Formats: sequence, C-alpha cells, structure tokens
Amino acid sequence: MRGPPIHVTCDCGSERDLRYGEKWTCEQCGKRWNTEQIPADEYRDLILDLRRLRYGALLAALCAVAIVLPLAYFVNLAFLFLGPMFLALGAILLGPFWKRRARRVVAERPRWELHPE
Repeated sequence: MRGPPIHVTCDCGSERDLRYGEKWTCEQCGKRWNTEQIPADEYRDLILDLRRLRYGALLAALCAVAIVLPLAYFVNLAFLFLGPMFLALGAILLGPFWKRRARRVVAERPRWELHPE
C-alpha cells in the first residue's frame, strides 16, 4: 500500500520514517518495529482521503484549462497566455487552503501506537 510515510520513534529516541508494511530494527537498541500493526482499513481510508484532495486540485486545474482553451480558440489567441497565469494564481491563492485541509484530514485521523516486537 503506497501512502504517506509513518513516523516511528523508538523508546531510545531514534526515529525513522517508514512505509506501511515495512519493518525496522533500531540500530541503537535492537528493537524491531512493524508498521503492519496499524489497521489496514484505517490506513487505506487515510490514503483515499488524501487522494480525494489531490484529485480535487487536479480537477480545479482542468476546469481552468477547459475554460481558457475555448476562449483562446474562438475569441482570441491571447487567452492562451492567460492560462498559465490563471493556474499560477489559483495555486498561490487556493494552495494554502488545500494544504490546510489536507493537514486537518491527517490530524483528524486516529494516532496509532506501535509496540516493538
């Protein structure tokens, strides 16, 4: 399952970012950590929520292109040069809102407590 990295902190203070399903043996104390202790359905729901946000941003960009291309073709070719400016303006103005929303989605998810094997 490909998703956001899972931050694991060992009891000795060593830290590592792992993917779901990865196992890690701490170099300092030798404890083994397994990210498969996280329920697969909860992690899959997190991935789906983040993917939904990403597709929303892509849909907004495609809508902007769908508006600018017909204008450039039927009205004036100069509208074609406004397309990148609209996309950049949208990224600058709406990007922080999408990021904030993504952080909120991640923060609302339950925290998982892993135990060494």
